[in-house]
Amino acid sequence: MKSIVSFCLFASLLFTAHEASAALEQASLPPPQEEKLVPANLELTFPGPVDLARSTAILLDAEGTALPTGQPFLSGPEGSIFKIPLDPSMAPGLYTLDWRVLSMDGRSAEGQYKFRVDP
Repeated sequence: MKSIVSFCLFASLLFTAHEASAALEQASLPPPQEEKLVPANLELTFPGPVDLARSTAILLDAEGTALPTGQPFLSGPEGSIFKIPLDPSMAPGLYTLDWRVLSMDGRSAEGQYKFRVDP
């Protein structure tokens, strides 16, 4: 039987938005597939297009050490989904994604997305 990693979202999506068009609408990890232990991307969904060149995401482990991720990219309607590729070999533990996003109209939002990788 293949092992599947479950992801538990903590009860905090902390963010501040300066204007509504930059506010976070949804943050999610797609459900893992049987072959994959960690979903390929963490997704942050916004109501409008994101300015990828001026947006950042930093993945931290439980000790606050920055971890490598793939190059963020956009998808969805008008580039409104900010995707952060995750390392498929992530160890079980607690993680925090510190993010800051600028919308194409110059409005910003920032926050933290906390999640856990279970063994």
